[in-house]
Amino acid sequence: MRKKKWSVLVAVVLLAGMMAAMLPATVQAKETWVSYSAKTSGSGNKIQVRNVSYESADQYGVSEIDVKFGQRVSWKRSADVRSIKDNTGKSYEGYLHDRDSDDCEVAIEDLKTGRTYTIVIDGIKKRGTNGYRKLTLKVKIPAAKKNAKVQVSKVVLDDDHDDDYDFDYGYQAKIDIKFVSKVSWKRSAKVTSVKDQSGKSYKGYLIEKDDDECEVYIKDMKYGKTYTIKISGVKARGASSYETISVKAKVPKRTNALQVKEVEYEEDYDDDDYDYDDYDDDDDYDMRETYKVEIKFNKDVYFKSSSYVIIEDENGKKYSTSSSYVKWDDDECEVRLSSRLTRGKRYKYEIVKVRAAGERAYTTLKGTFIAR
Repeated sequence: MRKKKWSVLVAVVLLAGMMAAMLPATVQAKETWVSYSAKTSGSGNKIQVRNVSYESADQYGVSEIDVKFGQRVSWKRSADVRSIKDNTGKSYEGYLHDRDSDDCEVAIEDLKTGRTYTIVIDGIKKRGTNGYRKLTLKVKIPAAKKNAKVQVSKVVLDDDHDDDYDFDYGYQAKIDIKFVSKVSWKRSAKVTSVKDQSGKSYKGYLIEKDDDECEVYIKDMKYGKTYTIKISGVKARGASSYETISVKAKVPKRTNALQVKEVEYEEDYDDDDYDYDDYDDDDDYDMRETYKVEIKFNKDVYFKSSSYVIIEDENGKKYSTSSSYVKWDDDECEVRLSSRLTRGKRYKYEIVKVRAAGERAYTTLKGTFIAR
């Protein structure tokens, strides 16, 4: 059974926007803004790089650079990273951690921030062209901010008692706290304080912590209240000192009415299930960009063949209509849009002819979200 979550804050996720293949370029990475340039060996059939992102070192000292391409590529079986050097001339060990038709990940050991790296990848070509090439990337990794602060991106109430049993706490609702970027934890990290809006104190426990999120259990938590949770012993990855963060969690009242609890916007490429390590022919496949909005409900939803979802901006321009494709699935639906949404702009949704499981009457749900 899948988990069902009540959103405390409406989460609107905007995946990285498509960038023109102009070099050098600056793009938004998973954790940082990364500047890069790219060069393909030989003449013609240039491999276009759409964006480059950087993930800081894990517990083993291995960092990752994720390269996304502007068209499909093919790989030689022997494809690999041939050399990595920084702007001081120092060489680094690295390898292709993963490779696919539209991206690859380069793992680098002991990478230093604040330097520019020249990475040579051999055995790659634009799909449908002859002859494998070398792709040379120059990637600038910004210096780590020693005074960086922990930032929270989303707070969610995990209220699914059926799927999540904890031997210490039993079937209990938990607060999921997700961070903007990677964090590090002290062994002694803990919840130091929990208070509701009236000042009443509660016992809180840090029951799980990860590099980008944590879970907090609040004993005797009440629905319909707002809690201020203080957590000590956490810091932004690369920061010099640990801090105590304060997080507000608004726990909604329970309701039997069908409601939208979360809206997510996604841009992606359509992809096929080929084995790209072995696939090698002269057919050129165009990558098709897709735009989707995923709407999650607070309970299972029923729909008719005539049900539909309208997404429009505040000026009335429609991005989905009554004839747009909608994929319905238990407690959510996915709407295919006709064009890209604009980051930071507010949009309206209208979900027509839906009802909650157990109800008889169909209804229309309306609301707004921000493409963020």
